[in-house]
Amino acid sequence: MNRKIYLILVMIIGFTFNVQADESNNLSPNKIEPGIYVFVSFSMNDQSLRNYFYEAQNLGGKLVMIGLSGDKNGRNRFGEMRARVEKAKINVDINPTLFEQLNIKQVPVIAVVSKTGSVKKVAGHISLKAALEIMQEERKPLNITK
Repeated sequence: MNRKIYLILVMIIGFTFNVQADESNNLSPNKIEPGIYVFVSFSMNDQSLRNYFYEAQNLGGKLVMIGLSGDKNGRNRFGEMRARVEKAKINVDINPTLFEQLNIKQVPVIAVVSKTGSVKKVAGHISLKAALEIMQEERKPLNITK
């Protein structure tokens, strides 16, 4: 799907999103690497995961999941996750600590951590580009360094 059409559909359909600037709770830059993080889960469909993955790749961000998929009844959770990642054709980081540090309770959430440790988040199914544009409209500029 054309990127412009996808963005227009997102705007027309009216997915809910919430901009949350968490400037008062600055994090130590040593704890969380500055950058763009897209918090996702396998409860999302493969196409949404792929869209976020490709956008994150193009903009220098990464997908993050809280943990392995599957149940706790002895099934091979790692194998199930690997199969789903291969099927969706994406790469993800498993980082439950990052979910906790940034207080992520739902997905998808797009978070930007600046080099000073400030955090801006957008929650809801919205394109990464649109979320970054919303964050740029905030008063304080984003200071992302690689």
